Amino acid sequence: MSGRLFFSWRMFAAARDRDDLIFSINRNARARGKLNPVSDLSGSQFRRRYRLTKEMFKRLCQELKQNTNLRSSQRVSIEIKVLTALFFYASGSYQRPVGVAKHLCQKICSVYIEQVTQALTHANILNKYIKFPDTPSARRAISQRFYSKYGIPGIIGYIDGSHFKIVMPRKEEEHFYYSRKHYHSLNVQMVCDDQYRIINVNPKFGGANHDAFVWQNSDLNDYVQTLHQNGEMVWLLGDSGYPQRPWLMTPILDAVPESEEDRYNKRHRKARVLIENTFSRMKNRWRCLHKDRVLHYKPLKCARIILACSVLHNLCINHSLVDSDEENDHEIEDTENLNSDSEVAILEATSELIRGRQVRQQLVRRLQ
Repeated sequence: MSGRLFFSWRMFAAARDRDDLIFSINRNARARGKLNPVSDLSGSQFRRRYRLTKEMFKRLCQELKQNTNLRSSQRVSIEIKVLTALFFYASGSYQRPVGVAKHLCQKICSVYIEQVTQALTHANILNKYIKFPDTPSARRAISQRFYSKYGIPGIIGYIDGSHFKIVMPRKEEEHFYYSRKHYHSLNVQMVCDDQYRIINVNPKFGGANHDAFVWQNSDLNDYVQTLHQNGEMVWLLGDSGYPQRPWLMTPILDAVPESEEDRYNKRHRKARVLIENTFSRMKNRWRCLHKDRVLHYKPLKCARIILACSVLHNLCINHSLVDSDEENDHEIEDTENLNSDSEVAILEATSELIRGRQVRQQLVRRLQ
């Protein structure tokens, strides 16, 4: 008798739990149906929460729908998926608060963040928003703007690396990501133009790799070399952590004060604020990348999140959207004094170094 009663009680409890689950699902679905941040929030509230204007958000959703595999599901619209990801990128909060705010459980919230990240890093989106100048006219336009602002001819971008903190990877690969700053990170190489727009990004290397090593093994290095070999006199600017090359101009060490070399260094340092402020603006707008945050994902997914935020950064640049935090909260990181000359020397090829110094000396004389 007691066994039959227990079995009946279990059946009743299972049915009750199933009814509660269905009720919870329907309640959250109704809540999501009523949720419309675009109309419920003011323009400033929406921008403060999601870092984009309402019009930019609508265009982004439409663009992702047209050019990627991101789609609405039966219960959740594509707009809610994008908002979930934007809130995570912008706040740096863990996924549970994000999910509660959007009436989503943590697991499904993680799924939507992954879907939107993949959409933002789709080839159609990346090729549109992160594009190195691939024609002589495009490179000439950037070079002319650099010259008018900083007085250095031939510059098409400033290159540097920045460390983005990640959680400790698997033990067998941990040593690739433990940086000289004593935390696990990705050493992300970026190139920006004179308008703080990211024109190239490489998030593939762990924090244990030196800036010069990342550059030496990047496709961009080969591409800029090809331009130089084809007779196009353009180059990138980089700090002393990079090897001097005919296509990469670095500062002149131990320049005599008030000399031609010293004047070149001053202009070089003045231009360097571009890349520092680019990193600062991106990390301050998209707080999941901030120096006080850690990305709690595997390195590959962390790299995709950085790429996604780079796309969103350029989207804001294209729409001239400046966040108030960006103007007051700069994260200037002096990597020049942290780089070891001996590390760079190991990577330098003597003939290219000599030719690079000769080209740099010609450039110094042209500044007079």
